[in-house]
Amino acid sequence: MWTVSARRLPFPRPAIVLPAALAILATGCATTDCDPGRGGFFRGIGCSASGSYGQRQQQMQSTISREQQTQAGLRSEYAQANQAAIETDAQRQAAEKQYADLQGDIDALNARLARSKSKKKDLSREIKSVQNQLDLLKADTMSPRAELDKRRAELDRRLKELEREVDLARGK
Repeated sequence: MWTVSARRLPFPRPAIVLPAALAILATGCATTDCDPGRGGFFRGIGCSASGSYGQRQQQMQSTISREQQTQAGLRSEYAQANQAAIETDAQRQAAEKQYADLQGDIDALNARLARSKSKKKDLSREIKSVQNQLDLLKADTMSPRAELDKRRAELDRRLKELEREVDLARGK
Protein backbone atom coordinates (compact mmCIF):
# COMPACT_ATOMS: atom_id res chain seq x y z
CA MET A 1 0.00 0.00 0.00
CA TRP A 2 0.83 3.47 -0.44
CA THR A 3 1.81 5.43 2.43
CA VAL A 4 1.02 9.05 2.65
CA SER A 5 3.64 11.08 4.15
CA ALA A 6 2.85 13.88 6.45
CA ARG A 7 4.61 16.15 4.23
CA ARG A 8 2.80 19.34 3.24
CA LEU A 9 2.22 20.24 -0.34
CA PRO A 10 4.22 23.24 -1.29
CA PHE A 11 2.53 26.49 -2.46
CA PRO A 12 2.45 26.86 -6.19
CA ARG A 13 5.47 28.48 -7.41
CA PRO A 14 5.37 32.07 -8.65
CA ALA A 15 6.76 30.91 -11.94
CA ILE A 16 3.55 28.98 -12.59
CA VAL A 17 1.06 31.35 -11.00
CA LEU A 18 2.31 34.54 -12.63
CA PRO A 19 2.05 33.35 -16.25
CA ALA A 20 -1.39 31.91 -15.54
CA ALA A 21 -2.59 35.20 -14.03
CA LEU A 22 -1.11 37.14 -16.94
CA ALA A 23 -2.83 34.83 -19.41
CA ILE A 24 -6.15 35.38 -17.66
CA LEU A 25 -5.63 39.14 -17.62
CA ALA A 26 -4.56 39.08 -21.25
CA THR A 27 -7.82 37.44 -22.26
CA GLY A 28 -9.63 40.23 -20.44
CA CYS A 29 -7.57 42.88 -22.21
CA ALA A 30 -7.67 41.24 -25.59
CA THR A 31 -11.36 41.91 -25.93
CA THR A 32 -12.38 45.11 -27.66
CA ASP A 33 -15.89 45.04 -26.27
CA CYS A 34 -15.65 46.28 -22.73
CA ASP A 35 -19.28 46.50 -21.89
CA PRO A 36 -19.69 46.38 -18.13
CA GLY A 37 -22.98 44.54 -18.60
CA ARG A 38 -21.24 41.62 -20.27
CA GLY A 39 -18.24 39.58 -19.38
CA GLY A 40 -16.97 38.27 -16.15
CA PHE A 41 -14.70 39.22 -13.37
CA PHE A 42 -11.45 38.76 -15.26
CA ARG A 43 -12.73 40.62 -18.33
CA GLY A 44 -13.75 43.46 -16.03
CA ILE A 45 -10.30 43.55 -14.46
CA GLY A 46 -8.70 43.49 -17.91
CA CYS A 47 -10.92 46.26 -19.27
CA SER A 48 -10.37 48.36 -16.18
CA ALA A 49 -6.61 47.84 -16.31
CA SER A 50 -6.39 48.65 -20.02
CA GLY A 51 -8.48 51.85 -19.74
CA SER A 52 -11.17 50.49 -22.08
CA TYR A 53 -13.94 51.38 -19.65
CA GLY A 54 -12.75 55.00 -19.62
CA GLN A 55 -12.54 55.09 -23.41
CA ARG A 56 -15.99 53.56 -23.71
CA GLN A 57 -17.34 56.10 -21.25
CA GLN A 58 -15.77 58.96 -23.24
CA GLN A 59 -17.23 57.57 -26.48
CA MET A 60 -20.65 57.29 -24.92
CA GLN A 61 -20.38 60.81 -23.50
CA SER A 62 -19.38 62.25 -26.90
CA THR A 63 -22.27 60.36 -28.50
CA ILE A 64 -24.64 61.85 -25.94
CA SER A 65 -23.20 65.33 -26.57
CA ARG A 66 -23.64 64.95 -30.35
CA GLU A 67 -27.21 63.73 -29.89
CA GLN A 68 -27.98 66.64 -27.54
CA GLN A 69 -26.57 69.10 -30.11
CA THR A 70 -28.64 67.46 -32.85
CA GLN A 71 -31.70 67.64 -30.63
CA ALA A 72 -31.06 71.32 -29.86
CA GLY A 73 -30.68 72.01 -33.59
CA LEU A 74 -33.92 70.20 -34.33
CA ARG A 75 -35.70 72.15 -31.59
CA SER A 76 -34.40 75.38 -33.10
CA GLU A 77 -35.56 74.35 -36.58
CA TYR A 78 -38.94 73.38 -35.16
CA ALA A 79 -39.28 76.75 -33.42
CA GLN A 80 -38.34 78.57 -36.64
CA ALA A 81 -40.78 76.50 -38.69
CA ASN A 82 -43.49 77.07 -36.10
CA GLN A 83 -42.84 80.83 -36.12
CA ALA A 84 -42.91 80.85 -39.93
CA ALA A 85 -46.24 79.00 -39.85
CA ILE A 86 -47.65 81.54 -37.38
CA GLU A 87 -46.47 84.43 -39.58
CA THR A 88 -47.84 82.77 -42.71
CA ASP A 89 -51.18 82.23 -40.99
CA ALA A 90 -51.29 85.88 -39.92
CA GLN A 91 -50.49 86.97 -43.49
CA ARG A 92 -53.19 84.67 -44.83
CA GLN A 93 -55.73 86.07 -42.40
CA ALA A 94 -54.75 89.64 -43.32
CA ALA A 95 -55.06 88.80 -47.03
CA GLU A 96 -58.47 87.20 -46.44
CA LYS A 97 -59.64 90.30 -44.56
CA GLN A 98 -58.33 92.55 -47.31
CA TYR A 99 -60.09 90.37 -49.89
CA ALA A 100 -63.35 90.55 -47.92
CA ASP A 101 -63.02 94.34 -47.65
CA LEU A 102 -62.37 94.63 -51.38
CA GLN A 103 -65.30 92.33 -52.12
CA GLY A 104 -67.49 94.55 -49.95
CA ASP A 105 -66.29 97.62 -51.87
CA ILE A 106 -67.02 95.89 -55.18
CA ASP A 107 -70.48 94.90 -53.98
CA ALA A 108 -71.18 98.48 -52.85
CA LEU A 109 -69.99 99.85 -56.21
CA ASN A 110 -72.14 97.32 -58.08
CA ALA A 111 -75.16 98.33 -56.01
CA ARG A 112 -74.41 102.00 -56.65
CA LEU A 113 -74.04 101.28 -60.37
CA ALA A 114 -77.37 99.44 -60.41
CA ARG A 115 -79.06 102.38 -58.65
CA SER A 116 -77.41 104.78 -61.09
CA LYS A 117 -78.61 102.76 -64.07
CA SER A 118 -82.11 102.61 -62.63
CA LYS A 119 -82.07 106.36 -61.98
CA LYS A 120 -80.77 106.99 -65.50
CA LYS A 121 -83.67 104.99 -66.95
CA ASP A 122 -86.13 106.87 -64.76
CA LEU A 123 -84.65 110.22 -65.80
CA SER A 124 -84.67 109.22 -69.46
CA ARG A 125 -88.32 108.24 -69.22
CA GLU A 126 -89.19 111.46 -67.46
CA ILE A 127 -87.28 113.57 -70.02
CA LYS A 128 -89.13 111.82 -72.85
CA SER A 129 -92.41 112.44 -71.06
CA VAL A 130 -91.64 116.18 -70.69
CA GLN A 131 -90.57 116.37 -74.34
CA ASN A 132 -93.79 114.63 -75.40
CA GLN A 133 -95.78 117.11 -73.33
CA LEU A 134 -93.90 120.00 -75.02
CA ASP A 135 -94.66 118.48 -78.42
CA LEU A 136 -98.35 118.26 -77.46
CA LEU A 137 -98.32 121.90 -76.35
CA LYS A 138 -96.91 122.96 -79.71
CA ALA A 139 -99.70 121.07 -81.45
CA ASP A 140 -102.40 122.49 -79.16
CA THR A 141 -104.27 125.25 -80.97
CA MET A 142 -107.40 125.24 -78.85
CA SER A 143 -106.05 126.37 -75.46
CA PRO A 144 -105.62 130.05 -74.63
CA ARG A 145 -102.18 131.44 -75.34
CA ALA A 146 -101.46 132.49 -71.71
CA GLU A 147 -102.21 129.00 -70.41
CA LEU A 148 -99.97 127.45 -73.10
CA ASP A 149 -97.10 129.81 -72.20
CA LYS A 150 -97.49 129.05 -68.50
CA ARG A 151 -97.44 125.25 -69.10
CA ARG A 152 -94.48 125.59 -71.52
CA ALA A 153 -92.50 127.53 -68.85
CA GLU A 154 -93.24 124.82 -66.24
CA LEU A 155 -92.17 122.06 -68.66
CA ASP A 156 -88.99 123.96 -69.65
CA ARG A 157 -88.14 124.42 -65.95
CA ARG A 158 -88.77 120.70 -65.28
CA LEU A 159 -86.64 119.75 -68.32
CA LYS A 160 -83.73 121.88 -67.00
CA GLU A 161 -84.04 120.22 -63.57
CA LEU A 162 -83.92 116.79 -65.18
CA GLU A 163 -80.87 117.74 -67.25
CA ARG A 164 -79.13 118.95 -64.04
CA GLU A 165 -79.91 115.61 -62.38
CA VAL A 166 -78.49 113.77 -65.41
CA ASP A 167 -75.33 115.90 -65.21
CA LEU A 168 -75.02 115.17 -61.47
CA ALA A 169 -75.51 111.46 -62.09
CA ARG A 170 -72.73 111.54 -64.70
CA GLY A 171 -70.46 113.33 -62.25
CA LYS A 172 -70.16 116.63 -64.14
